[in-house]
Amino acid sequence: MLKVAGLNVRYGKSHVVFDLDLTVESGQMLALLGRNGAGKTTSLMGILGLLPGAQGRVAIDGADVSRWPAHRRAQSGLAYVPSGARCFPNLTVAENLEIAARRRAGSNGSSSTSSRGTSWTKERVYELFPKLGELQANMAGGLSGGERQMLAVGRALMSNPKVILMDEPTEGLAPVIVQSIGRLVLELKQTGVGILLAEQNHQMALKVADRAAFMEKGRIVDEMPAARAINSEVLHRILGV
Repeated sequence: MLKVAGLNVRYGKSHVVFDLDLTVESGQMLALLGRNGAGKTTSLMGILGLLPGAQGRVAIDGADVSRWPAHRRAQSGLAYVPSGARCFPNLTVAENLEIAARRRAGSNGSSSTSSRGTSWTKERVYELFPKLGELQANMAGGLSGGERQMLAVGRALMSNPKVILMDEPTEGLAPVIVQSIGRLVLELKQTGVGILLAEQNHQMALKVADRAAFMEKGRIVDEMPAARAINSEVLHRILGV
């Protein structure tokens, strides 16, 4: 669903991401692991087309979107869940979802479909996350951290993505909420969406990922199946655990 080849990102004269290659398949998750400052978030932003200093090939479901602006990449099936579980706090849960649906329908006059051919609706999001259905009339600003994360993912799904890029979804959350985020990601994989997860919490990430890519100083230094990465030498070296 997502193929990135030779992605380089520069901020002015500073070269930040070097020759990034990665692939995310339908219904699978690739965990991008590394310390703070390794280049994980910058890589996601480059894939999304949000950085003018990014060069390289990005393909979504076989279509080369490398020269497309960010909004066209989103229309082609790329969704983003930023760190911090951001939402529109002065809108209800339902209104947060409706905004994403209206933008989707207005982009080309018709709704697209997800990787399994079924359009995402509020009702389908509530089936995936029943808690959001219970809270649909509540203001988003009053939700817990875990509930806001569900809402952020639900809002991304309303655009009917083929691939979701998630940036540090467990950041600042209590351990019990981190466990719920892990279950959320597992449920999300079952829908057929490809997931690229940038994360520092390697314990959660490796439990739910299919593969792991380790990033250091802007480069992918190793990639392997998640089960093999759990006690690998590169895990201890890169993350110091």
